[in-house]
Amino acid sequence: MGVMRAAITVGSFTFLSRVIGFLRECVMVFCLGAGIYTDALLVALRLANTFRRIFAEGAFNSSFLPRFSKVLNNEGEKSANVVLADVFLVLTIIISIFCAIILVFFPSVLQIILSGFDVLSEKFQLTVTLGRICFPYLLFISLASLFAGVLNTVNKFALPSAVHSLLSLFTMTAILIGYYLDLSHFITVHIVAVFVLLSGIIQSLVLFASIKRNGFYIKLRLNFWSDKVKDILKNMIPGIIGAGVWQLNLLVDTTISSYLPTGTITCINLADRLNQFPLGTLGIALSTALLPVLSKHIASKDYHSASKELERGLVFAFLLTLFATTLFIALSEPTVAVAFQRGLFEEEQVKITADAVVGFSIGLPAYVLTKVFSSVYFACGDTKSPVIFGAVSVILNAIFLITFVPFLKYFGLALCTSLSAITNAMMLIIFCNRNITPELGGKFFANIFAQICASLAMYFALDRLKYILWTTETGTSIMKWPIYGLFVAIALITFVGTTMIILKLLNQSNWKLWQKESWQ
Repeated sequence: MGVMRAAITVGSFTFLSRVIGFLRECVMVFCLGAGIYTDALLVALRLANTFRRIFAEGAFNSSFLPRFSKVLNNEGEKSANVVLADVFLVLTIIISIFCAIILVFFPSVLQIILSGFDVLSEKFQLTVTLGRICFPYLLFISLASLFAGVLNTVNKFALPSAVHSLLSLFTMTAILIGYYLDLSHFITVHIVAVFVLLSGIIQSLVLFASIKRNGFYIKLRLNFWSDKVKDILKNMIPGIIGAGVWQLNLLVDTTISSYLPTGTITCINLADRLNQFPLGTLGIALSTALLPVLSKHIASKDYHSASKELERGLVFAFLLTLFATTLFIALSEPTVAVAFQRGLFEEEQVKITADAVVGFSIGLPAYVLTKVFSSVYFACGDTKSPVIFGAVSVILNAIFLITFVPFLKYFGLALCTSLSAITNAMMLIIFCNRNITPELGGKFFANIFAQICASLAMYFALDRLKYILWTTETGTSIMKWPIYGLFVAIALITFVGTTMIILKLLNQSNWKLWQKESWQ
């Protein structure tokens, strides 16, 4: 399966996951609003997801997948199953011990992260309780990530991408149960926390059944501490540090948010949820698809093919991220109003969330570039360089927060994350392995130039249209739906049309974007 086809497969299911996640947020703010209960619930979820991204999605996959793929291709399925069983046992032991330690010291951990919360307050105590229920989710989702990595190695991308929707489906179901049974918000968020844990268990079981159907099995043995396991864990350590450094950015944001008014954490989370649509659909899809493809080409020292695949990924990445960035910046308030303004979510929360959306959107191209170029480093076995770059970005993020948040408030909080992401992406690009540098010729730069011009045309068109058609009252009326639909239609026509016109004027043969040949 080629990288573009794999990216589209992963991207489609990831987009579906983001849509369901978006619906979950809509249901949450409609039923619970933006306040003490949603803040506590989202912090509990963020802690579990933060460590999931460190252990499951980041360091583990980047270390396990290339080495497991090498064993499978060179030594056969029997040796690969031995490695799988050994890694399964080691991962289970390590994550279980880690979870136990965190659960015991959970109040102390929260005191550090949520230093703006009063430790005697109901909000802090509720966050501790919900966090302790949610946190074991980390063990099951880490095992699910192991099984997903095995499936990706044999070019099975659909199911691992599809099961990501289960967390949102389970939590949305729990919120609706509480709402329709007329339960208190306090009881409802506890039900949600239990459903979070159940979703992790179900995901791991579904993917385990899938690897069995594909000929893999787990047969535990006492002599599990093999050289291959040691090699995987050794190479995980820099990745864990690197992923941890990057996730530290988000925890620092949470710490700063805890000093701002109640509901801020929820509003920032909603802004990030909107940002996750293009990031999840494109960034995660491309990195997931690129890693096994690049690993294969690099293992055979076919650097030309690796560079070509990377170039295709970059052109595709810029096309969608520039469109999404421009759309979010030009239509931040209408986007938030259409997405969330209903029920207990009111105009004040819309403005706060819209400010954060603009801040996050500025860094959207950098987020995607970071995902894409990280795949190059991981495929080359270099997990140390991203650690260094991530550490620099965290330091800069702290400096940016101190500098901008007192003046720019909610916008500044999101902007600082974007600025650190831009710095990280630049370092990854500058110090990328020269053998895998994409072959950037006239065709590539013509595409980027056309997309930038299209973004500018789209922004001015939307800005003028918004001035004519949108008011604060529109956000609470039924007319917001057709008006926003018109905005998106105009945006698509302007962006795609301008891109093709400029490519045609530059005598580029790929100006017909609807043709498959334009992306090869």
